[in-house]
Amino acid sequence: MATELRTSTASGAMLVGVDTSTCSRLALQWAAGAARHLGVPLHVVEAWQYPSDTVVRIGRVELPDPAHADAMLNKHLTQLVAETIGDAHDLDVTVEVIRGPTSSALLNLAAGHASMVVVGSRGMGGFRGLRLGSVSRQLCEHAPCPVTVVRHLPRDGQIRLDTIAVGVDGSEHATRALVQAAYLAERTGARIIAVHAAAPGGIPDASVQPLATSGRSLPDLLEEWCAPLHTRGLEEHESVVAEGDARTALLDVAEERGADLVVVGSRGLGPVSKLVLGSVASSLIQHSQIPVMVVPRAPEH
Repeated sequence: MATELRTSTASGAMLVGVDTSTCSRLALQWAAGAARHLGVPLHVVEAWQYPSDTVVRIGRVELPDPAHADAMLNKHLTQLVAETIGDAHDLDVTVEVIRGPTSSALLNLAAGHASMVVVGSRGMGGFRGLRLGSVSRQLCEHAPCPVTVVRHLPRDGQIRLDTIAVGVDGSEHATRALVQAAYLAERTGARIIAVHAAAPGGIPDASVQPLATSGRSLPDLLEEWCAPLHTRGLEEHESVVAEGDARTALLDVAEERGADLVVVGSRGLGPVSKLVLGSVASSLIQHSQIPVMVVPRAPEH
């Protein structure tokens, strides 16, 4: 019998999707550490379904009874959690096996007021040559809550939330990312580094210029964009204007400052606004060695 999801805290549970891949184990380790820092329950989910492309060439093949398969996978998942995160007496951990596609299962659970979804950069399915798995992309594009994609862990294996880098550009999406970073900082005491990527010379580019008034510098604009941090009393943050493409500048600053997490909006002020997942967010979750959190756009009413 699958364990029922508990959302006993106001902030909601942290969901982590796993399978037998190395990436999903890394995601589970990171999620456990982050859940401890944030003081929220951890809910570990594994989804399964009968292969849709099975071809029986000779004779008859008996597929396992669904209830039996649930029980076996639940036992395996419990063992996987124990092996991966060890003694979790200080953490409220539940596990659940769900029938159906992984992305759909996690999206449905996330709709129940989860605080975050955590996944590896890719799992067992799909094309192994892809840098970003289909499940990770679907969650980043459609989840109602922040999604953190984990590709690597720190070399010492210690999960920290001491320094958080967040991309800002004055857009509504970036503001939501900044608010989420502020929430994390309030819970963990993390230092925030607000980063804006600019053209050489620190001149506002075509996407930022409409937001500026005559004679205002990017550092001044950046401080204005960081108003959500001031509102929450997070005055010790650092603001950085980095020259270069946003897809690399944010990551360069994050690595230089030793950030433990990069936070971005699902998209910013760049071109092709109809895209669900912007080019900056997409590039970061494909290439970053640091876990990347993608904050969704505001829900449509």
